[in-house]
Amino acid sequence: METIFLTLGAPFFRHEGRLFIEAQTASGLKAWQREFSRVITCSICHAGPPPAGWIDAETGGLVLPEYELIELPDGYRMPTYVKTRPQVKALLRDALRRADYRLFAIGGWIGDWGIFGARLAAAEGLSHGIWFDRVESQVFATTHDGSLKGRLRAWLKSRITAVREDEVLAKADLALLHGQTVFDQFRDKTRNPQIVEDIHLEESDRIPAEALQRKLSGAATDVLRIRYVGRADRMKGGLLWVQALEALARAGVPFEAEWAGDGPQLEEMRQQVGQAGLADRVVFHGFVSDRQKVLEILRGAHVLMFCHMTDESPRNLIEALHAATPLVGFRDTYAQRLVSERGAGCLVDRGDAEALARAVASLNADRAALRDLIEKASQSGRHLTRSQVFADRARIVRDNLGYRREAA
Repeated sequence: METIFLTLGAPFFRHEGRLFIEAQTASGLKAWQREFSRVITCSICHAGPPPAGWIDAETGGLVLPEYELIELPDGYRMPTYVKTRPQVKALLRDALRRADYRLFAIGGWIGDWGIFGARLAAAEGLSHGIWFDRVESQVFATTHDGSLKGRLRAWLKSRITAVREDEVLAKADLALLHGQTVFDQFRDKTRNPQIVEDIHLEESDRIPAEALQRKLSGAATDVLRIRYVGRADRMKGGLLWVQALEALARAGVPFEAEWAGDGPQLEEMRQQVGQAGLADRVVFHGFVSDRQKVLEILRGAHVLMFCHMTDESPRNLIEALHAATPLVGFRDTYAQRLVSERGAGCLVDRGDAEALARAVASLNADRAALRDLIEKASQSGRHLTRSQVFADRARIVRDNLGYRREAA
């Protein structure tokens, strides 16, 4: 029986004696367990009711003996981190020694148990890998309130995080880097970089043939439907997304737009839409926990318009392709790779909302081109399903980890 150890990015919540875990994280753990018979996993645990999108771990089947969930204190609180390090070290040392394979999700900031665990594994002479699905130091650089003090604090946090990223990359036996953009950012900083993908949809989740035909037919004459699914924050370019809609309106392009997702910029986006006189054309759903509803939103779109401002590899682009929705947004190597497979989209320079609006307006004016992109999107990413990507990860882990090495 093989056991894999994982640290997680999303926290647990302990409420009324029950443990709650983020639903998508739970989906990932189940995918890992299909490849390795036992999963030991840990994350910081908060006391109190969970947010929307978290599920009861026991009800969800994440129980012993297949799953062992270890609750850790919130290390990002410095007094807690200092006080609990000996306790956490003992917990992690025991778990790491009981595992055959070890992977650490890296948050980057001081108090991150993923970095703590990776350092411990190296000191214990245990082979280990790390996992990045975005460049966390860039995320910190964009997370501020716009003030001089806020920007300086964000810059300092970004620089400290970048140093810590480099440290764990240099020491790891394996780096699983999600998507081409993240891979290109980190590949030269680690001795064993491997590109992987991340998706929680299966082939059965693709848009049905009948729905695809209705979508293609409607694309000839329907009002252009623009959608986005994701967090409303700076790294997702929420305000730039609204600016692109404003440019479309000024150009006289009829459209209907929807954003599904919560986040710190959501109210500011709503206000900007209202000030632009677009409130009757833009819907903000907030957080949507129902995965079927998310799929319906994506399937109903003519384009996924995105304004990602940091180097990441977001799953929503692959999810859009599963929904036969073309990718129209800011260029990076991850998006470019997905589009280049069959030409299922149009990309512009990062940060250029006016160019993005022109690209969308061009598709609105040329409905034959829009239909062609929808058809190409429906044929893209056929190899990207949860079963396939997790099987590929498991193969990489088995090929590169599991042995003991000389302690650092």
